[in-house]
Amino acid sequence: MTWFAWRQLRFPALIVLGFLVVMAVFFAITGPHLWSLYDGMKTCHAHGDCQSVKNSVLNGYTKSFPIVQTLSVAFPAILGVFWGAPLIAHELETGTYRLAWTQGVTRARWVFTKLVVVGGLSMLAVGLVSWMVTWWSSPVDTLNATRLSTTVFDSAYIAPIGYAAFGFALGVAAGVLWRRTVPAMATTMVAFAAVRLPFTHFLRPRLISPVTQNVSLKQAGNFGFERGPSGLSFVFGDPAQSSSLIVSDSVVGNNGGSVTQRWLSDNCHSLLNVGQATTPKGAPTGVRPTAFNDCIDKVVASFHQVVVFQPASRFWSLQWIELAIYVVAAALLGAFSYWWVRRRIT
Repeated sequence: MTWFAWRQLRFPALIVLGFLVVMAVFFAITGPHLWSLYDGMKTCHAHGDCQSVKNSVLNGYTKSFPIVQTLSVAFPAILGVFWGAPLIAHELETGTYRLAWTQGVTRARWVFTKLVVVGGLSMLAVGLVSWMVTWWSSPVDTLNATRLSTTVFDSAYIAPIGYAAFGFALGVAAGVLWRRTVPAMATTMVAFAAVRLPFTHFLRPRLISPVTQNVSLKQAGNFGFERGPSGLSFVFGDPAQSSSLIVSDSVVGNNGGSVTQRWLSDNCHSLLNVGQATTPKGAPTGVRPTAFNDCIDKVVASFHQVVVFQPASRFWSLQWIELAIYVVAAALLGAFSYWWVRRRIT
């Protein structure tokens, strides 16, 4: 690392250090109280107040959780923008790299040292934040059984370390291509979001072949009818696998097809004349209960729910796979930056 690089990173490094200190202080103050509330779950059965203990844990920091998770999710992108993008772009833009190259520092050593040292610091910083968030939020994550939800998965455990490596390497690559700091920072921000969002919502649920489960509508229970501008339609709620990552959820006929308005017209005459909307698990006002129940029975007998999901037991497998993918992507971007500086910059 050259003196110019250290000077350039000094102020962002102080900001990151300050952020880490603030997070550590916050967790040190609030974490023990949160865990003490959670410890009450060990003895609540003897006192018959498990629900009140659970509510005290879940409601204790309801306003803090979204803020902490948002900061943790954004942290890798921020490091990529403010550490990765200017790291080489600033020296190329100002020409200070020429001084380093004339002082006996080879191009290979110059770029390799930057990639390894600052990239390692980025991963370490995000790893520390992720570790603190994991410890602090574990009681709530355990009670809610929502570790596979996007906000929890992306903000804690080991996957954010991969995001940090990728964000940093992406910023460096943008910097060597643009050779200007501001365009490189903007490109890093846009490209990071363009990769992370599709990966999270479309690729993650399919990293491992998902499980398909057929569920009886009688077992599911969360369904009913709703009247809209086009007529009466069948509606159903979320499946029961709250701790799983749902890929798709549909109601399918035992012999194919779906609950269409035509099917309702042929099988549920009494419901078609209802003027008010119905909700899942509910019958419309003014309809005899027997008419509603008869239609429900026909739906249950003819259709079933098909749920495609990643079970909660695959959480750590998905974490490790995603970490590996982003680290490999970071290594490829780093190799590209290394090659570009050695071969294309004069």
